[in-house]
Amino acid sequence: MSIGEVDQRVGVRPSALRYYEGVRLLPPPERENGRRRYDGEVLREALDRLAVVRVAQQAGFTLSEIRTLLGGFSDSNR
Repeated sequence: MSIGEVDQRVGVRPSALRYYEGVRLLPPPERENGRRRYDGEVLREALDRLAVVRVAQQAGFTLSEIRTLLGGFSDSNR
């Protein structure tokens, strides 16, 4: 699936998808001829994470807080 197809499926602009990848909210997809390709496990993980990002943003979380939420917590942050 191309970045444009992911955009159409979930309603997140390609620029946002690239930004989320850059700030490590999304896993980096495979590249095919330099273009992002979301397939298999990477696609499933991206879609799951985008759903969490959307709900967390609606709840008022910042992107930094969402990154912590998706990345897990250290023992000192329980």
